[in-house]
Amino acid sequence: MMYTKFSLLFLLGTVFTVGCTKDTVPSPEVKQIVMSDKSLKLVKASNTFSFSLLNKALDGTIENRMVSPLSVSTALSMTLNGASGTTLTAMQKTLGLDGLTRDEINTINSDLMTALQKADPSVAMDIANSIWIRKDFSVLDPFIAVNQTYYKAQVSKLDFNTAALSTINKWVSDNTNGKIPTILSSISSNEIMFLINAIYFNGKWKYQFEPSKTASEKFACSDQKTIFVPMMKMESSFGYSVQPGYKALKMPYGVDKFQMVLLLPEEGVSPDKIAANLNSEKWATLNAALLAKTKLPVWIPKWKFSWDITLNGILSSLGMDVAFDPNKANFSGINADNQLYITKVIHKTYIDVTESGTEAAAVTSVGIGLTSMPVDPPSFYAIRPFLFFITEEDTGAILFAGKVENPLVNN
Repeated sequence: MMYTKFSLLFLLGTVFTVGCTKDTVPSPEVKQIVMSDKSLKLVKASNTFSFSLLNKALDGTIENRMVSPLSVSTALSMTLNGASGTTLTAMQKTLGLDGLTRDEINTINSDLMTALQKADPSVAMDIANSIWIRKDFSVLDPFIAVNQTYYKAQVSKLDFNTAALSTINKWVSDNTNGKIPTILSSISSNEIMFLINAIYFNGKWKYQFEPSKTASEKFACSDQKTIFVPMMKMESSFGYSVQPGYKALKMPYGVDKFQMVLLLPEEGVSPDKIAANLNSEKWATLNAALLAKTKLPVWIPKWKFSWDITLNGILSSLGMDVAFDPNKANFSGINADNQLYITKVIHKTYIDVTESGTEAAAVTSVGIGLTSMPVDPPSFYAIRPFLFFITEEDTGAILFAGKVENPLVNN
């Protein structure tokens, strides 16, 4: 395999947004999502990847951070359709999908996307995919067909000029309700393809915070600094559990299908230490404990921040290094010349949590080069750094995972 002067930017963006109002959600009839054993295996594997990704992303740094495991795993699962040999097996292992065929991975991902969009009639959740190909570049038909079949990808060939830039960015804006207005700031002469995935989510907290009860309270940051933050307050019944080293709270959106799970470490315990000890088995045990509801006072701060990271190093450390090596990567399923490798994986996230709900967004870009425990009264006062997860109940899918170190920092 040889370098050439060309490169392919294979952009798979997943965008997650939540918008809310003050009104209480009605309670339409909902049906439980039933997953097959293999589907549950994929979700469990994806959650294992979620904890590995979160742990690596936190990196012991005292700052707000968030990742979208759903975005990254979907992007890399789509990339699998063009991978072969050791590149394919390395990517499968990194995602925890070894033992599943490509067809099984695609089928289960398709089922999961359908399930998430139907999970809660009171929540709008739309998933859209597109592939934009430079007119003079040849992509193998099976690679296009599999993404059309399983990911419902819209495929377009364009002259990659200023007009194409506007067309692609308009698609992104349209499919994220304007929350992510652009993905691309320019198209370089060596870029030959963009593959984009967008998710739009619009929901409400099931139990709204009263804005009049929000008050300034102390928040103890990890760097020993004490700040005053707007703290939202209520008393209601939530899933609640005390686990070794932390308290957990589950706050539902809509009609209980989507929720935010918050993990509040004990004093003196860092969120990173809690994250490092999480795995899919402990996560399952925690979620079982959170089925029991407890009436308790709850304080959580309003917070809003954005964050971005290049994931090459993290994914390489998790076992995917061959996919980044231009002399060893094998993406012959995209182009018969087999001169492709992943140049970069960029991940960007955004979240805004208020009394009415949550607004969040994530984009994942995969670039491919053409070679070239205490006894306390029940309470949950998030007055120090904590972890948060946005999940779906029946599938168990983790959509977002992050850490709040300072609610006032926008990054």
